[in-house]
Amino acid sequence: MIISHQKKFIFIHNYKVAGTSIRHALEQYANLSFKKSRIVDKWHLLTGNYPSIYSEQFPNHTTAASIKEILPDSIFKSYFKFGFVRNPWDWQVSLYSYMLKEEGHYQHNLAKSFHNFTEYLEWRVANEARLQKNFFYDEKGNCLMDYIGKFENINEEMEAIGNRLGLNFNLQHLNKSREADEIKDYYDQYTIELVNKAYQEDIVTFGYKPPVI
Repeated sequence: MIISHQKKFIFIHNYKVAGTSIRHALEQYANLSFKKSRIVDKWHLLTGNYPSIYSEQFPNHTTAASIKEILPDSIFKSYFKFGFVRNPWDWQVSLYSYMLKEEGHYQHNLAKSFHNFTEYLEWRVANEARLQKNFFYDEKGNCLMDYIGKFENINEEMEAIGNRLGLNFNLQHLNKSREADEIKDYYDQYTIELVNKAYQEDIVTFGYKPPVI
């Protein structure tokens, strides 16, 4: 999560959707902590012009609903809240690949225990099928965001957000979403349907379609 009192925005960090790249781009505007805020921001914080609320008070992957419970209602309503979602089939490939690669990931050994992506996916949908929607909607199904972009169009959408908020940044080292042919290397009709059933809410809410094999 990134909050900027100067530019009045809140970025909600959905995992494996280029959040780290976005965070790095936005940190120049962020109030990570009082110590890490710009000098002009510190003056506003000390004089009460800005609320004493900082990004580092929240875990990276805090949901909009959790943030809403903590922030003053006037701040939550008036700040521009945005985040990104990703094609659910591509999202699972990205998560699996990351778990295998990063030895420090808390599920690294779990990922290594699976013989292949199919075994991983069977475990995921049976035991831990977390929806991307949950980052941005409350329990009653109300969207708490001002803007939910798609990873597949992230450069264009971040440019539009930057223009709206008056931000100047550069997204670096951003890996593009897998092309359809590469997704086919991981999926067959069985695994396509596993994702389709487990993540149907995300698929419908954000307008995604299954890959064609």
